[in-house]
This record gives sequence, C-alpha cells and structure tokens, in this order.
Amino acid sequence: MAPRLRVLLSSPSAAHPPTAPCPVNSPTPTKVTTDGFDGEISVWVKGFEGDERAGDGSEYFGVRGAMTYAIVVRGRFTEQVSADELMFGNVFEKPIRDSLPWGTSVAQKAIYFVEPTLEMDLYADRPWALSPALASMNHLALTEEPQEGPIVKEDSVERIKHQCEGEYGASDYGAGEHCASDYGPSDYGPSCSVLPRRRSLDRADVADNCPPEGGDEKAQAAARKRWMTDKANREKISLNHDTHVSMEFCNGYLDFNTLSLSLPAGFNMTFPLLKYWDGQPVTYVCQRRGTSTGPADGKVFWSVAFEIVDEEAKRELEKRGGVKEEDKKVLQDAGKVGNEEMPQATEENDDDVD
Repeated sequence: MAPRLRVLLSSPSAAHPPTAPCPVNSPTPTKVTTDGFDGEISVWVKGFEGDERAGDGSEYFGVRGAMTYAIVVRGRFTEQVSADELMFGNVFEKPIRDSLPWGTSVAQKAIYFVEPTLEMDLYADRPWALSPALASMNHLALTEEPQEGPIVKEDSVERIKHQCEGEYGASDYGAGEHCASDYGPSDYGPSCSVLPRRRSLDRADVADNCPPEGGDEKAQAAARKRWMTDKANREKISLNHDTHVSMEFCNGYLDFNTLSLSLPAGFNMTFPLLKYWDGQPVTYVCQRRGTSTGPADGKVFWSVAFEIVDEEAKRELEKRGGVKEEDKKVLQDAGKVGNEEMPQATEENDDDVD
C-alpha cells in the first residue's frame, strides 16, 4: 500500500510555501488568491486515498484516462508578466543530491527530450527544475472569459496570434498607450490601464512569427509548444489581468499508488520514489524567472505541494538516518499555517513529502 499523501495550496498570506489543505479529486475547484494571482486550482490524483479526498476523480480521468495526476489552474495574473518570465516546475528547500538515485543523469536526458525548454540544477543547495509555463503546460487556454469543466481545452493560438499582430499586450513592435477597456471588462478595479500599444505586422510577418492556427486540440498544443521553445517568441507574449489563463499540467509517468516514476517509452526505467525520499514535499511553483545568481528565487504566484503524512514511511526514513538537524527548521517552516503549526506538525510532519 502506498504511503498516505496530503496536498497543500498557496494561502492568501503566502504564495509559497503552500500551507492550505487542498481537496483532491473535487469537482469544485479551490479558490486561490495571492499577491499577483487570483484564480482557482484543482488537483486530480488517480486512485487517491490520502487526506482531503473529495471524490474518485472520474470527472477528470474519465476524459484523461492515460494520466495519473494533474494540476488544473484557472485565473488571472494581476501584474504583467511575459511568457519568458513566467516559469513552472519544482523547487526544493534543501539539497537532494545525496538522495538522487543512480541513473539521474539518464533521467535528465529523458526529461530534456520531453521538455526541451527545461532548466534545472538538481545538485544546488536549493535544487530546482523550471521551464517557461506557457511552453510546458500540456493544455493551455488564453481567453477573455474563463473556461469551465474539469479539463482545459487548448485555446491559446488565437490569443498569441493577436499579440503578434499587436492587438493585445506587449511585444517588441512600436510604442504608445491604450485602455485595457478596449479589450473587455476587467475584474480588478478601474478598466483603464496603461499598456504599450503595438503596431500591426503585415500578414507575411505574422505568418512567420506566430504559431499556425487550425487543426485539433492536440495539433494546436503541439504548435504552441514548438513556437514557445524560442525565447524571442516568448518575449513577444505578455499576460496581465485582461487575459484569463487556464493551465493544465498532467502526466502518466508518476504513479501515486506505487509511488514510482516511469520514464517515457524508449528509456525503460522506473524509479521507486519512496526509496529515495529525504523528508521533503514535492512542490510545484509558478513564479517569475529568477536572477542568474538565484534562478529559483523569483516571485511565486502560486504553488502546490505533495507530501507524505504516513507514520510508517516516516519511521522508515528515520531508520535510514532521517533528516539532518540543520535541515529540520527548513521543513518545520514549510509545515506552518500562518503563525500556527499544523496538527502534530513538530518534527514528524517536518519529514513529509512526495
């Protein structure tokens, strides 16, 4: 039997670390508001039997049957951020280099094959693996009105094309000002905000500099990802409170029932994750791109953590040497809600992870 899991989300007091308990497999998304993001998040885990279980996930997995888990986020960024600045991935609070399994270098090559825009340093004191969010999301919608339902239907190319033509947001073409009210009502106070006005490109330039339209959702997602692999293209696209963003990150490689990670076809490798657990949660963050001296230090908009809250798993961790004393406060801080610790949070909950 797999260890019991708990999922945590950003709270209004802190986008990171996530401290608010999250219902899993709930048909009703959880509201998330932080300094920089206003929206909702749903977490889906196939076969989930952990804390805050709110359903069997049939609403999601009935559509995405090949997936084993997903994070679905919908909302608006309340400050302007470019597609090159907006990053998504994992950040850990203490080193994991001593816990990495044999074959990690092979796994990294596999990940780069699947995710060419990924940047990572797993051997850093604060390990991280991040890629541009709009390039890495499995499904993405950029719309004026929010989508509804358990999944995200790909609807991104049209908005990207409009930005290339200078109809929305920021790119590298021209200057001036316009009112955000030109593009529909805003949910965030006065409708007029000053943003750069962009001149239209001629149609040949648009065809050369934007992802192609047409095709089914899979074709559109593939076109969007290919186009977003180019940094210059990402810099042309900007998000702010006038764009409703729907993001779906999902895969079928991580099995929460066995706590194992299988690499994509062709690599034929599976890692038993519990064997290499060091007591930390696995935290997904959506943040601004960091600096050259701190790539993972950018402002966090929202975050989701998966952690183990299973006593037997914690005892096994202690048998293997547990968590170093100097690391305990880092994990302790991640287990607090506001100024109060979670129930039984002291040292035992400091060792939670997935």
